[in-house]
Amino acid sequence: MTNPIHAALMELRRQILADADMVERALAKTDQDMGSGLVWLGPDARSWRDDLGQRRMQVRRASNRLVTAIEEALAGQPAQVSESTADAYRRQRTGRL
Repeated sequence: MTNPIHAALMELRRQILADADMVERALAKTDQDMGSGLVWLGPDARSWRDDLGQRRMQVRRASNRLVTAIEEALAGQPAQVSESTADAYRRQRTGRL
């Protein structure tokens, strides 16, 4: 039977990767727009764009750390467990244990 903890960790990993990609694409588009010189010019614009680049790197590092932590947790979880173990995990997760 599928291990509910393993399945939840896999879903969390998928969601983090999807969300991080969405944020990364949005920030990249904004960075590209700012770099075009058609949106905003001047020292404040350069400062804002530099800050944007730093934020992009922070998002990338944070999502990488989260994915690494999830993968470490996954390494300790078998993909398949007995039905009784899966039931116990589900009861524990819902607070019924």
